[in-house]
Amino acid sequence: MSPSFHASPNVLFVTRVLEVRRLSPGFLRLTLGGPGLSHFAPHGLDQRVKLLVPGAEGVPAALAEDLVHEPRWREAWRSLPEDTRPPMRSYTPSAVRPRAAEVDLDVYVHDRPGPASAWVAAVAPGAPALVSGPDVRRGAPGHGIQWDPGPAVRRVLLAGDETAFPAIRNIVAATADTPGPRREVLLEAGDARDATALRAELPGAEVSVVIRGARERGGVPLAREAAAWADRSAAEAVCLGEGFYAWLATESTRVAGIRDVLRRAGVAPRRIHAQGYWHDRVRVS
Repeated sequence: MSPSFHASPNVLFVTRVLEVRRLSPGFLRLTLGGPGLSHFAPHGLDQRVKLLVPGAEGVPAALAEDLVHEPRWREAWRSLPEDTRPPMRSYTPSAVRPRAAEVDLDVYVHDRPGPASAWVAAVAPGAPALVSGPDVRRGAPGHGIQWDPGPAVRRVLLAGDETAFPAIRNIVAATADTPGPRREVLLEAGDARDATALRAELPGAEVSVVIRGARERGGVPLAREAAAWADRSAAEAVCLGEGFYAWLATESTRVAGIRDVLRRAGVAPRRIHAQGYWHDRVRVS
């Protein structure tokens, strides 16, 4: 077992689906409820949690205990036969309401839906669901959060496709009410209505939207837009040194290219966080 799991504040929450609501053409909001969620820590930003997708038989008995610490539930999960082991996918909580014992996950449904988004698109209220997230009683509020601009930051670049929209929303909201850095946001979307819905929730940010063509691969338009940004703005960003920070998230192979564009423009690697949020291949588990 990885040492990081032993230090993790995450536990397995056994929940029920309360509601599935369409937010825009590509997004569904999954609202989960359960008594244990009163302990779910609302750390925000880009913190990622795991959704474990139940099969047709529901939650396996080995995973039916609420609030089990991550090392133990992962051991139980690994011990399950492959055909009954719930697939895991990562999401950023869009809202956490401990008093109501509820958590919202905004799920983007890809053109080729994976197990999680296909399940969310079909699930009915009352169905069981499993989510691994931080238990506030275990501390470690920085666990699983990659956003780290530092105290001297004066300008930030956020770039992502739909899979990154919840994290971008949280990051912008965290600085909306305080005098903070200049925030530039590059969004890629296949449907303009998905980006319009998010744009309305990014107060004070300078937002550019690029629409993905019907035959374009995810992350490619974002890479072009990031390169254009680098041509016009990277020199100023480099001059800021520790005052600039870039946060990038899209398809795993394309995000590496965006990172490299910024590096070649002179941005120090430590001032760039680049993370693959999905893989452009068919996955079944």
